[in-house]
Amino acid sequence: MPPFAVFFADEAAVGVTRVEAPDAATAEAMVMEEHPGAKVHAVDGATVTEENRVRMLGAWLRQQDFQMQR
Repeated sequence: MPPFAVFFADEAAVGVTRVEAPDAATAEAMVMEEHPGAKVHAVDGATVTEENRVRMLGAWLRQQDFQMQR
């Protein structure tokens, strides 16, 4: 199974996690099990690296118009 990076955001947590799944929809469903009601988005795991994951997460959050509390 291919690796996916799944961005997620809910009231309790914001982040990106890696999962192995047959497709993006399944990867998103796997993350939704741990974060019910979260906004999620799966991408090819190879596109998200340690160097760019924070930048990519921030860009995704801006696209979702997600308000982060500081």
